[in-house]
Amino acid sequence: MENIVLSEEKIKKYKKKFRSATLMDDMKFRKVCESKEAIQEILRVVLRDNNLKVLESLKQRSEEEPIFHGVILDCRCKLKTGEIVNIEVQVASNDNPIYRMRYNEAMLTIENSPKSKIFKYKNIPKIILIMFCEFDIFSIRKPIYEIDRIVRGTKIKADDGVREIYVNLKAKATDKKLKSLFKIMTTIKEVDDKTFPTLSRKKIEINDMYIGGDRNMAGLDLMMYKDGLREGRAEGREEGRAEGVQQGVQQGEISAIVKLYKNGLIKIEDAIKMLNISNEKFLQLIK
Repeated sequence: MENIVLSEEKIKKYKKKFRSATLMDDMKFRKVCESKEAIQEILRVVLRDNNLKVLESLKQRSEEEPIFHGVILDCRCKLKTGEIVNIEVQVASNDNPIYRMRYNEAMLTIENSPKSKIFKYKNIPKIILIMFCEFDIFSIRKPIYEIDRIVRGTKIKADDGVREIYVNLKAKATDKKLKSLFKIMTTIKEVDDKTFPTLSRKKIEINDMYIGGDRNMAGLDLMMYKDGLREGRAEGREEGRAEGVQQGVQQGEISAIVKLYKNGLIKIEDAIKMLNISNEKFLQLIK
């Protein structure tokens, strides 16, 4: 990523901003989920399975294939059972969270299905989708909602290998472990919880990861990136004498935005809007 220098005032501003964010901030949550142990602690409580084992935390990236609308998944992992899990944090109920889950499931299914001539539908992956919501999506105050596919007029379940779960952080959880998880997710306060030792520790650790000692961006906040980029452009214009300065600044901006996208920190539509180019042109740039 481009080295973007920030002023002392901006450093203090973003230090305060990042420290005051809860784990419902998607950038902060993604950082926590780099630890498969932290993900495992979350899943064991939400899925009510104390023996659940996370095999690996899957690297976050934005889909670059033309078939997909650019999307950055907050947390992906693979269980010992072979199931693929996606956990999302959603602060607002805008842009239809249920349809968002449907899209994420379709992308994960296609991405993780066999790519061969002997493709069999029985070999497509089982998917678990979980969304932590700071709103009550169904307005009936339950802490956890799990969606079932039911044959209409019967109690027969039509299992398609997908589990869809919404965690309502606005609800009053009576389960002790779930209550502790809600507290860790929604409060700024650092918590040392025996049920979530890794998650608690990671929450504390990442507060000191927002920026490096050399003042280079750590890439945890898009607003921080834009401010740094703006300051860098201003400095370039002040120092430059030749007419080629502006062209160099523009090229540096393109490079920085492409790297930001490849690191999974902005969505493809945001990158395209910032560069004011077509989707096809941007796909050429990232190649």
